[in-house]
Amino acid sequence: MSDLHKKLKSLRRERKIDLEAIEKRTKIDLKYLKAIENGKFEILPSTYIRLFLKAYCVEIGADPVDALHQLDELNNINKKKKKKDSTDTGENIFTKNNEAEDINESSKIESSKNPYQKKSEWLKGFSMILLLLFSIYIIKKIVTNDENSSMDNNIEQISSLNPITDFELINDFIIDKTNSGSIDVAPPFMVKIISRKENIWIRTETDSTLPIENILNSSNQDNFSFVKRFDLLVNPAKNIDIFWNGQLIPYLESTNYPAKINLNGITRTITIQHFIPQN
Repeated sequence: MSDLHKKLKSLRRERKIDLEAIEKRTKIDLKYLKAIENGKFEILPSTYIRLFLKAYCVEIGADPVDALHQLDELNNINKKKKKKDSTDTGENIFTKNNEAEDINESSKIESSKNPYQKKSEWLKGFSMILLLLFSIYIIKKIVTNDENSSMDNNIEQISSLNPITDFELINDFIIDKTNSGSIDVAPPFMVKIISRKENIWIRTETDSTLPIENILNSSNQDNFSFVKRFDLLVNPAKNIDIFWNGQLIPYLESTNYPAKINLNGITRTITIQHFIPQN
């Protein structure tokens, strides 16, 4: 028996584990822990000898199965059971119901976190963090793909509505007619463009700003403000109304081809050029 308790005590000291720490985690009285290390197993309650020894071994990292096997051999527990009265009955019940013992034992040891349990919990926590980061990455990819898809759809929509450049306008079309006139308006100048029945492509240029292309969807409108000049290129010039400070521009005809509209804020004049394809 001396070899068993000496090995256990030596292992605990090598791993620098205090008996007080074991007592706090396992709730086993310090005097019983000292009895285990001194080989005085008779001091321990006979019903809980195996339970206390197993819990002690788990805390110091020893093999509890091997320790219990040595304890059975060295103390000849089975013979002692036959010599005891009330203690015998409790020990027999405990021995025959190993599953119940494991449950009670685990409930006592569960609150104590040995190094292996702590490492396992740390790994679980780290895995959860990785899973969370991966989920965030997937969500960002989905949002990015949706934005790209929306942009692609808008590009396709612009392409389907035949956007036109100044070079194409000069090279592929000729001016069919030019309408011009004046209108009684006062600054600040506001322009409202309404598409009545279908989507149309428009390009706007206000004062000194760069041209901006856009799609004006059916039954929608777009609003602009300017000081001196407002230029609009629309394709096709069909089912579209243009208002300058609330007044409908009367010179725009509905055609299936491009039209270029210029509003001059200095002279309050309107110039509209209608184009047709070259033969």
